[in-house]
Amino acid sequence: MIAHTPTLFAAVALVATIMAFCLLLVGQYNRRDNLLLTGCGLLAHALAYICYTLYAQAPLWVSYALGNSLLSLALAFYSASLFRVRELKVPWRVIFIIPLCMLGGLLLLLETLEPRMLLATVVLMAQCGLLLHWARRHAERPGRAHLLLVIGASISLVGLGMRVIAVLGGEAADMRYDISNLKQTVSVAIGTVTVMMYSLGLVLMAKERSESRLQHMALHDVLTGTYNRRAILQRFDQELERARDEGSYLAVAMIDIDHFKRINDLYGHLAGDEVLCHCVRQLQRRLRAADSLGRYGGEEFLLLLPHTDREGAMAALQGLRQAIAQSPAQFADDTIELRFSVGLWCAVPGPDDSAAALLGRADAALYQAKADGRNTVHMAAVSGPC
Repeated sequence: MIAHTPTLFAAVALVATIMAFCLLLVGQYNRRDNLLLTGCGLLAHALAYICYTLYAQAPLWVSYALGNSLLSLALAFYSASLFRVRELKVPWRVIFIIPLCMLGGLLLLLETLEPRMLLATVVLMAQCGLLLHWARRHAERPGRAHLLLVIGASISLVGLGMRVIAVLGGEAADMRYDISNLKQTVSVAIGTVTVMMYSLGLVLMAKERSESRLQHMALHDVLTGTYNRRAILQRFDQELERARDEGSYLAVAMIDIDHFKRINDLYGHLAGDEVLCHCVRQLQRRLRAADSLGRYGGEEFLLLLPHTDREGAMAALQGLRQAIAQSPAQFADDTIELRFSVGLWCAVPGPDDSAAALLGRADAALYQAKADGRNTVHMAAVSGPC
């Protein structure tokens, strides 16, 4: 079915305008989700198609040069929004110099037909290619938003490729914006689909980013950035079940910073916060990828060392203790010496070993380490083979 091309342009412009208005309105209330940039892109998209509807009725610099430059600007806004949603540095100059070059080039080639059509189409294809590349490169995880952007950019390339083939095949006159034929109908229909895919993909990407941020906040300690109590206990349950199924060793260490209250009293609570962060940074630098560290409460941390026997666990904890002792924290002009005590349980978990029971044994060992004078590692006794 062949549709009236100017009417199609007007329909796309209407859809893009409505979506742009919604995103610009919503984006005012939360700048972090970057819906404003996506809304600006949709607005530029709408203005571009309004210019197309004026083809043969308005000067070419309006209906063609300005229209295609606005479409290029829309793609620039979509690209910038992609970077902002991922909280990456936006290459503003690279992204927004392209629409300016497009406008300058089209004004120079305005009195031609094939050259100006080729320039506009090739530049738009290059932008779609860049958007596709950035979407794939900076995807946190291939999800629904990523899929929409990739499909949208790919369809755009197909639609623009049709225009290039038509121009190179000597059919440039058939692709004028005031001509209605099957090729134009398909080309504009593709443009409608891509408008929706780009906008919905970026909106969904912002939503996924917000959900990821909230999930991170729910599982991580606000101060130190390591696992919070809830998350480390969930991790403990997983590691315990895995070690029980595999019949492998699991080391459970309760770490407590010695005389932490004294540090708060002498240097202040801000210094105490820096001490906690410093300890976490030092520990994480020396842990394996499979190890798990979480803030259990106050100045206590729970450390899980899978596939680590008693000798290896004791050596690892002694190494961590010595590393902390040799790496004092710095706060303002003060150097704060640090020590910690460790209660350690390590064995192959049995069918009756629960997380609560093993935590109790590690905590009792920690109490004994403090009773022994602190700054030491105390290994809890275990029953059965070790």
